[in-house]
Amino acid sequence: MLIRSLAASVALVAAALCALPAAAHADDPEFPRNGIVPPGVYHITRGAPNVVGTPLDGCDLHVDGNATNVFLDCPAFDRAGRQIPVGPNETYIVLDGLPIGLALHDIDPRQGMWTGTLNVAGTAVQVPQLLAGLTLQRR
Repeated sequence: MLIRSLAASVALVAAALCALPAAAHADDPEFPRNGIVPPGVYHITRGAPNVVGTPLDGCDLHVDGNATNVFLDCPAFDRAGRQIPVGPNETYIVLDGLPIGLALHDIDPRQGMWTGTLNVAGTAVQVPQLLAGLTLQRR
């Protein structure tokens, strides 16, 4: 019985020590955590494959310090919303009162760059990149 307790204790200590580097990396503000766009201000521009343009071109997306609340600030309108992580490098932005949102994927977290397209708010139904692709660049 004593040997089992000792072995279990050693296993717990080893697991805790192995988790320390992963926890330190998760606290790095340069990298997204669980698909969440880190807090800050991001400028929205037309994505490279987009041939039509986007109504959000020139808007700013403000991600609150809690990394859940967002605020879309455009020249003609503004809207509050929230982000919903759906993968390690993917998130959906849902805007209050609008049937459309954003589906975003990080391409360069160190530079604060995200790419994506419009989607049906909070779902995987996305508009093709050729029609509504956009890029976010941290300011």
